[in-house]
Amino acid sequence: MAELGICACPGCEEDVTSDNAALSEGQAFCCTGCAAGHPEGLPCAHDGCPCTELNRPSSGEPTREGY
Repeated sequence: MAELGICACPGCEEDVTSDNAALSEGQAFCCTGCAAGHPEGLPCAHDGCPCTELNRPSSGEPTREGY
């Protein structure tokens, strides 16, 4: 298991490892919710993480693809 740093999702402070990494746009995220940009309120995999609310897209706003 390799450490990849902190999740690239703004407001998320979870560690990303080679075991849990979700990659998108050349960045490492801690879960698919973060990698996708939290579409339709898709939460961070870590309970209580503030990034879910901080990064929830407005209605109709495009989200990241390819996670």
